[in-house]
Amino acid sequence: MKNIFCFVLAWLIILAAPVWANTASIGKDKVNVRNAPSLKADVLFQAHLGYPVMVEKTKGKWVQIKDWQDNVGWVYAPLVNKKVHTAVIKPERVNIRKGPGKKYRVVGQAECGEVYKVFKKKNGWAKIGYYLENQQVGWIRRDLLWGE
Repeated sequence: MKNIFCFVLAWLIILAAPVWANTASIGKDKVNVRNAPSLKADVLFQAHLGYPVMVEKTKGKWVQIKDWQDNVGWVYAPLVNKKVHTAVIKPERVNIRKGPGKKYRVVGQAECGEVYKVFKKKNGWAKIGYYLENQQVGWIRRDLLWGE
């Protein structure tokens, strides 16, 4: 029984680890997202500093990324930051709270598409703030975010 438990636990860790490992953010402003891994490829759109992405695969010095709206494209790998975690607001409008729970007072609101830096996670909540200013704002339920 202990062997089965260890086997199942090992597989859960293996399957869950890539989800966190694949989250990243754009590390420079106005980064071109291209339709192929080449500087000669067409630019599909530009991503701004801190924009959250999932790294889908790597080809040489390029990474294929996917964003919260399922847009897929290629970015030169050094322009992607895997150390800073950001997230985008999914619903139309959400409350930002003083602490990690509904019992805490509302200190502000965030709207769909806004990008925030994730500072901390606790019990299904994420402490968010402004990327450039490195300023914490408050807490949002994690199920209302994409990319964290």
